[in-house]
Amino acid sequence: MEWIVGGGPIMIPLFICSILALAVILERAISLRRSRIIRPELVDVVNAVRGAEDINLILTRCNAVKGPFSNIIKRAISNAYLSREEKVLDIQATGRQEARALERMLVVLEVITAITPLLGLLGTVLGMSQVFDVISEVGLGQTKAFSGGIAQALRTTIMGLSVAIPSLIAYSSFDRKVDNLVLEMEKYSMVLLNKLYSKKKINDKGF
Repeated sequence: MEWIVGGGPIMIPLFICSILALAVILERAISLRRSRIIRPELVDVVNAVRGAEDINLILTRCNAVKGPFSNIIKRAISNAYLSREEKVLDIQATGRQEARALERMLVVLEVITAITPLLGLLGTVLGMSQVFDVISEVGLGQTKAFSGGIAQALRTTIMGLSVAIPSLIAYSSFDRKVDNLVLEMEKYSMVLLNKLYSKKKINDKGF
């Protein structure tokens, strides 16, 4: 704590940013677990579906298991009047909407990644300004007199980078994970769509 206090007033927003970043990282690490998004019971339903006669079973399971995966699956089985190509576009549009919902807290990490190095730089400038003020008063002979300003300059830079670097890594990791989860949900939806439309095509031909 003494080290933080020695960094001057800029350490306060930097410390707040570090707490926010840690909270978001922990929350997203829990919320974006694959087992929580790609629910196994819904995967089992998709694999078990044989055709359009199982739509009611799918809807029942999706209504019981809420989440982005069930939302995308419901789009795949709704609006039966649409062509297969239109259904694919509809699924992709729903996937983009769910991706935005999954990324809802990542903007906080993005902002923290951008502002903490700047706050560190501001603390550095303030610290060096303090050093020059002391030098102008006592000269260069009293090194201990301006060591506090140098310490402040270095500590804010260290703190800013220490918050920004993990935040950037976490942001990139979560952003990529959201993309992969959405692609996997769309993949299962396409599997379901292929089953429904292949059976429909056979029925239309009268076989």
